[in-house]
Amino acid sequence: MELPKIKNEDLPEELRKILGDSDAEFESIVDPADIIDIDIDPNQYDQERLEVARKLIESREKLNDLKRQERHNNV
Repeated sequence: MELPKIKNEDLPEELRKILGDSDAEFESIVDPADIIDIDIDPNQYDQERLEVARKLIESREKLNDLKRQERHNNV
């Protein structure tokens, strides 16, 4: 992963005194191995998310029906 550099001439005087003739270079604050790049299609993601939500609602309705039947049979 290549991080940006700021040319010495673009730095404020205070930083030029600290860095001398060097450009300002940034160092990564994360390990590149920790970065995951996931290629995802937003439309497909939304469709799959809706499908999972529908299945969860169906499951909850079935569970509620079973609980109602159980209560009715125990009465």
